[in-house]
Parts: sequence; C-alpha cells; structure tokens
Amino acid sequence: MKAMRGTLAALVVSIFVLAGCAPKYDDQIVLEVGPNKLTLRDFENFYMRNSTSFESARQSTPEEREKFLDLLTNYKLKLQDAYDRNLLNDPEIVSELRDYRVTLASTFIIEREITEPGIKRLYDHRQKQISAQHILFSMKPDAAPEETLKVFNKAMDVLNRARRGENFDSLVLKYSEDPSAKTNHGVIYYFTGGVLAGTNSFEDAAYGVKKGELCQRPVRSTFGYQIFRVLDSEPTRLLRVRHIMARFQTNNPDSADVASALGRIKAVQDSLKKGRDFASLAMKLSEDGGSTAQGGDLGWFERRRWVQPFDEASFKLKVGEISGIVRTPFGFHLLRLDSAKSLAPYSVMYSELKKTYQQTRYGEDYTRYIDTLKKQFKYSFNENAFTEFLSHVDSSKTTEDSSWDATLTPAIRSMALMTVNGRSIPVDSVISVLRKKQEFRSASLRRSDLKPHLDRITDSYLLEEKAVGLEARYPDFAALMKEYTDGIILYKAEQTEVWNKTSVTDSSLRKYFSENREKFVFPERVKIGEIEVESDTTALMLYDSLKHGSDFASLATRWNEDPDLRSKGGMMGFQIVDTNEVSKQAAALEPGEVSEPIELDNGGYVIVKLYAKEPARRKTFEEAGAEVSNDYQEHISKALEKQWVDRIKQKYFVRQDTALLRNAFTSPQASRSR
Repeated sequence: MKAMRGTLAALVVSIFVLAGCAPKYDDQIVLEVGPNKLTLRDFENFYMRNSTSFESARQSTPEEREKFLDLLTNYKLKLQDAYDRNLLNDPEIVSELRDYRVTLASTFIIEREITEPGIKRLYDHRQKQISAQHILFSMKPDAAPEETLKVFNKAMDVLNRARRGENFDSLVLKYSEDPSAKTNHGVIYYFTGGVLAGTNSFEDAAYGVKKGELCQRPVRSTFGYQIFRVLDSEPTRLLRVRHIMARFQTNNPDSADVASALGRIKAVQDSLKKGRDFASLAMKLSEDGGSTAQGGDLGWFERRRWVQPFDEASFKLKVGEISGIVRTPFGFHLLRLDSAKSLAPYSVMYSELKKTYQQTRYGEDYTRYIDTLKKQFKYSFNENAFTEFLSHVDSSKTTEDSSWDATLTPAIRSMALMTVNGRSIPVDSVISVLRKKQEFRSASLRRSDLKPHLDRITDSYLLEEKAVGLEARYPDFAALMKEYTDGIILYKAEQTEVWNKTSVTDSSLRKYFSENREKFVFPERVKIGEIEVESDTTALMLYDSLKHGSDFASLATRWNEDPDLRSKGGMMGFQIVDTNEVSKQAAALEPGEVSEPIELDNGGYVIVKLYAKEPARRKTFEEAGAEVSNDYQEHISKALEKQWVDRIKQKYFVRQDTALLRNAFTSPQASRSR
C-alpha cells in the first residue's frame, strides 16, 4: 500500500480547523451526503486546494463552483461508501495507518514543538542588537563533573565580586581566559540571533538581561563558563550607505602611504563641502572597485557586515548625513547614510531564519527537548543488558549480515534494554527496528558505533510516547491524519469497484480500437535528418559542400555535435510538423532538399534535410500500442466509477444548496485564512 500513496484519489485535500470564524458564515450548509454536512467554509477549503490563488477562487464563476460542488459530492459519496464497508478494520489498512502515524507524529512534534518555536525565538532575537562584555572561564566540553563544578564555582565567585561593585574591566583583565580579552577587554561587539557560533546558551541569556545589568548566573557554552554584563541594546536596523574610499597601497601602510590616502580623501571631503554630489564623486574618485560603478552604494546591511570602525560610523549617522573621515585597515572613507529600515516581517524572513536555525541551533534544541522527554517519561537504559547483548554478537559484523543476531538466546532477547514511561522495551524489539529501518541496515556492532544508533531508536520511542493523544492536543494533526485515512480508505474502495474490474485483453483492445479509430491518428509528419554545429562558419561550410553534392549522411556522421545524431547519420525519423521551428521549415522543402543553416535558440546552427512527407493518417493498431491501452482503461474506469456513483446515490441522501455558493470567498476571514 505504501507505493500507492501518490495515487490515493483525484480529490484528496486537507481540512484545516479554522479559529475565529463568524458562526453564521460557517453554519451555512452547502452539501449534505448521508450523515455528513459540509459548510461554506469547508467548500472554500476544498476549492482553494485546487485553485492557483485566493483571488482566482474569488473570481470563479457560478458554473465553475457548481461543477466543483458536483465533483465534491461524488468524492464524499464514494468516501462514505468506503467507510461503510468497514475498511478501517482491514488488517492491511490498520498496519499502514499505524506506521504512517508514527512517522507523521514524530515529524509533526519536531516541527511544532522544536523547530517552529526555535525559529520564532530566533526572529525575536533578531529584532534587537546587543553589545556585551564577558569573562570566559575555559573548560572542555567533555569535562568531568568535578572539573565542571570547580570552574562554575570560580565563575560564580567572580560574578559575585562584580555584583559587590568591583570594576568589571579589571576583572576581565585578571580572570578572562579569552585570548582576545587583553586587547578588547572582553567586549563582544553588537550581535543578534544566530550570529555567535557555539554560544546559543550565552545568546539566550543575554537577551534576558537589561542594558547595564549583570547576568544572573554563569552560562555554559562550547568554550566553558561565561559571565557577562550587557553594555548596550538597540532595535535592529538595516542601513543603505554610500561610501568614497581612499585605499592604502599595501596591507601595512607606512606613513607616506597613510598621508597620501588621507590627502586624497580630504580633497574629496572639500568637494562635498562645496556641494558636489556624493554619488557622482564616488563614481569618479572612490577607490573601492566593488561599489564605484554604483556610486558607492553598498546595498542594505545590518550590524557586523563591515569592519568595526566602518560599522560604528555607519550606525551613528542620521539619514542624509555625511560622516567625518573614517579609518579602517583598508584605507580612509567618507560615508553617507541614504536610508534606514527596520527588520522585515517574520513571514518574509521565514525561509532565511529556518535555514539559519537548522544550521546553528536545531541540534542543541533537539537534544534539550529529548532530555526533557527522558525526564517526563522516566527513561532508563539498561547498560547490563546492552553489555550482555554485545557479548553474544560478533563485533566484526554489521546489521547487514543476515545472521548477525543468530547467536542471541531467548533469554537475552527478552531482557529489557530500555524503559519508557514504565513500558519495558526488550532487546528483541530493538533488533526488529535495526532490521526494519534502512538507516540501520549497515550499522556496526561495535559498542561505540552501535550506541549512537540506539540513541536514535530511543528518540523514536520517546517521540512515540509523546504522540499519545496528539490529535486532542493539535486539531491540525488530527486533520492531517483524517486526510490520509480518507485517502487510504477511498483508494481501497476504488480498487474493489474500479481497478480490479478493469480487465484488459487483446480482443477488448482491438474492439475498442476499431470503434474509436478517429482518436488514434498521426498528424502531418516529415521524415528529416539534421546536422547540428556550434558556429555559423562551420554551418555555412557544410551547406556549401551539400550544395556541391556531398553526401548528407556522411557529413552528419562526421560533423554533428550531438553524439546520438552522429551515430545515426543525422537521421531524426518522422517528426510531427508542429514539433518545432526546424520541423516547420523542413515541411516547406521538397523531398531530397536541404535547408540553409537555421539558427537555434541555444546559439547553435542546424542544417535539415527532408527525406519524405507524410499526410495526416490514422494509426494502425500496432502503431497506437500503449495509447489504445491507456485510453481504453481510462474509458472503462470512468464507466465503472459512474456506475458505482449512480448506485450509491440511491443509498445516501444528498442535498446541494448551490445558491449559497455565491457567498463563497466573501467573508473577511476567507482571505485571512489562506
């Protein structure tokens, strides 16, 4: 059944639970099929899944809406009949739904409870830029508990001294183990969400501290423990700045180089003071090759885009203001702030934020979430059972070996390897997962290699436990499961009523073909050969050779750029005249004639030879081939489906209120809910 998911039904759609909709609008019943009722809102949701946009749906005609309602009616009739067959108790469907729910629930939980909150938190952080001063107490990520406690206590002691009023600068110089602290005094220049690698916990803590205040406690990061104070905090802005640069001639400029560059930038500054246009001067005099052609325009940027002196000067400017002379390691600059704007809305930034989140924070957040599940469900891992398991398997093998677990006794297989929410998970269950899932098919049986795989299996058991009652907590998850269940049930019913009754035999195909000869025809065709070359010079040379009697097939074999055409002497066989411009021009030739070189869209050239013309004609049965079979099966399936629908229309009450369709897509909530 898993291979059939893509063809479940022609009309399978999601039904979303919409909150805050006007009751009168949602109580309007458009369709009744047996016990089921569809509101105008439901109709809109179905319709939108088959429309390019809300605006096109809003502008749809009454006839289009009524036609869609008829399709929806048939869909609901077939679905109701499928459920009444008690297919939900079909063992194959039960197994399919169970496996699908496990996969969908894990994905849904991760997206809803880890990824989405994480992306939103990242966006919240992105709305503010923070400058902080920190003291680092170095420690290895895998430090022993005793070492961890020692470093934490040291950091806490220094933090308490800062709280009692000791100068933080002095404490930085005395205690910080950050190599850069001696020169930058522990100052971390303005940062925002997702910028500082390996310091997610530091970032989270910093966004919880007000300007001028100290952190509450030491924060552990990849580098050790950190204590800090927030120096400044400001709303995130994006700037559009132009600059004019006088570049140093070397990476280590001497006094003469510096004086020369300063003289050049001062001359520009004097011109600006006299009212000269900034952009024009930048195009003429700036020595920054990357922005000169744009009049010095650097485009939109946030903090940290450029070196710190340039950045600081940019963010001090007001719109329209020109800076004083700014020195960077690359030279001297004059800056003008053209415009400024705030951060883009969440919806606009979502894709970028998600990518950043996945790269910088997801792994840490996922681990933290799994740790909370372990506590919530009182997870435990039986190291003794794991050791016993390993002692009975060959560590030189992998799970790809068919008999890798043959040496395990029933007693070992029944041992509880882990416990989740009071439920013991035996070794044998874990073996089944290792065998069943593709990701574990070649897992090494060495302890160090196998344990990470077991950790992932643990995660799946924890997420499965978390998924209990998920439909009640998340109505949209319930809707997704309902959608999939409907599709599986309907597909099974269609198999019984349509596909299993569609018999294809040679005699039935020939009979259908003879009764529908007009459907299977060849349009006007031309039999052609082609020589494709890259340059017009080569094409003209070949055309001249052909005009003087050279053999087309020989030249095609030698000169064709296309290997396939080269191997066939340029022969393309019969082509429909309307296939492309080449076949159209070939149709204007007489058999045996060659065309002048024709320029192709890709820049190459083609010479075409017409071998024969064939007027439109009916295909033979053999020529029609699969076309007959496909058309016949579609014909039979439609007839069987119509018989099925006509039969069940007699079984269920059906009522359509087409007059209500004129109200579709007119509610204010309709456009907001898309």
